[in-house]
Amino acid sequence: MPVILTAPHGGRDEVPGCPVRTPAGPRFVVTADFNTDVLALGIAGELERLTGRRPYLVLAKFHRRFIDANRPAEEAYSAPGCEGDFNAYHASTRRFVDEVRARHRHGMLFDVHGQSAYRDSILRGTRYGATVKALLARAGPPAVTGPDSVFGRFVAMGYRILPPNELPPTARAEERNYTGGYTVAVYGSRHADGIDAMQLEFGRDLREAGVVAKTARDTAAAIAAFHEAFLR
Repeated sequence: MPVILTAPHGGRDEVPGCPVRTPAGPRFVVTADFNTDVLALGIAGELERLTGRRPYLVLAKFHRRFIDANRPAEEAYSAPGCEGDFNAYHASTRRFVDEVRARHRHGMLFDVHGQSAYRDSILRGTRYGATVKALLARAGPPAVTGPDSVFGRFVAMGYRILPPNELPPTARAEERNYTGGYTVAVYGSRHADGIDAMQLEFGRDLREAGVVAKTARDTAAAIAAFHEAFLR
């Protein structure tokens, strides 16, 4: 299906020949986004069950303390021994973006993250609408905040979301530090070779062992509804 899931921060593995990262760039973080690997895999599996079609999936297996795939190369790792895994992650993402563009009229990339600042909430990051420029141009604000949007479906399911859907997608209302990182900036539709892209930041409480499967099911249902309304 014309949906790409990326998950850069859920990896758990060491990288042979790659040292632990040293501080570089703003908001330097080396902790993993707990259970976002489990969440992304669950969303992919549930989307296939719901639609009969599997989304593209790029999942970092390496731990963030070695490589941060959601940063530019100069901030993502500390030694040449790390570049192979970083490059492979982004080569896969670029290949899938190009394939979606070639095979489908429309497509969407969802970058799956975790945060603890708003533990019970899901945050939207589109750089104030810039990374979904094409989607807004052809379908308008309802594609981001309306009842058949992903966040509209989250609201209907009872999730707390930020920013509220009452605010327009281009308002500078997305939460500070969660407006959308390197992945959505590079692959988003403000670029001629991009597709629409949105960062999904899931609160820690929504990723705990007892609830992460439900979060995955609900997210897949929201994406499936969005696919029917805006990607057909």
